Amino acid sequence: MNANLTDVHWLLNDLCSNGGYCDASRNPERFVSLVADGPEKFADAVLVAEGLDPETMDKRQRRALVSFVTERFELWAERERA
Repeated sequence: MNANLTDVHWLLNDLCSNGGYCDASRNPERFVSLVADGPEKFADAVLVAEGLDPETMDKRQRRALVSFVTERFELWAERERA
């Protein structure tokens, strides 16, 4: 899947405004290459940027973040297929 800086920037801004994950949005360029690793790795990188440990944090909170990111990745994939 291809995502560009604008896609990632909007996703990170949405994560900030909807979930309070704002530290990652300070450096969106760093996250563009993580799109290829999939939504779970991308979400974990957001958590690490927030100073959270994906392995020890509340599992429901992590699942909600992964779900949000997955939905956006699926939209990008649909756009590519069109």
